[in-house]
Amino acid sequence: MTRREKQTTPPCPGYGLRLRTEYLETILHTRPELDCIEVISENYLDADEQALQQLERLKERYPLLLHGISLSIGNPWPLDPHYLDRLKKLIERIEPLWISDHLGWRGADAQQGELLPMPYSEETLEHLVTRVNEVQSFLGRQILLENVPMEQNDGEQEIPEAEFIREVAERSDSLVLIDIGNLLTSSLNQGFDTSEYINRLPRERVQQIHLPDISFQPGTEDECDAPPHLIDPIWQLYTRVLDRFGRVTTVIEREDTIPTLAGMLCDIKKVRRAVDRYLASD
Repeated sequence: MTRREKQTTPPCPGYGLRLRTEYLETILHTRPELDCIEVISENYLDADEQALQQLERLKERYPLLLHGISLSIGNPWPLDPHYLDRLKKLIERIEPLWISDHLGWRGADAQQGELLPMPYSEETLEHLVTRVNEVQSFLGRQILLENVPMEQNDGEQEIPEAEFIREVAERSDSLVLIDIGNLLTSSLNQGFDTSEYINRLPRERVQQIHLPDISFQPGTEDECDAPPHLIDPIWQLYTRVLDRFGRVTTVIEREDTIPTLAGMLCDIKKVRRAVDRYLASD
């Protein structure tokens, strides 16, 4: 059994983006200002040697974060040993700063990426802690687990979501990835208070944030050097996270569009400056 690597003080590389194949060559040649790059694990589990070598070249320039969508930690059936074996080989080859997946499950007929929430109960909690321990033991590392969106028809839970996430993290000695968009969706659908939710999460275990689209005031979209004026509920929720946890590694993600690399770099620049200004104002 490999000894698990424990993060006693979570590193904070800053602000990054999720890698798309359209960005890869430009990033390698121009070396834009990025603090980290998130890579979808599944895109490289069966990649050819050329693709893996490109990823290794990227690793020489930026810290890499591996983010998975297929672990299905909440499934009732056994973990997939073939998936875990391939994931471990990828981890050993590219040595990511950390790895993450989702605190959810996929039905037997679900399409890739279709993630479902679980019943937040003591029984589910015990099941999850056992499985998280099994995964971490096999990989030799702590993992980060991301909150998934809850729908209106998911009903009242036995354990509030934030408390459930905290218990999973503390009992399994794992870490937390907060998806701001998923949190906003869940709060609107379930009617819970986001400030109370954030305050229940363990301060020392929140290691990464996913930040979705933020709306900027008209006239600032194409002005990367102009001061950003953030007026969006996503930004308001993000500032509550900043109030609680301080500056946490943040990956900007765009799920429904394929923005240009220049557009993503512009957004990162705006968010970085807005966070600097917000934290300095306290």
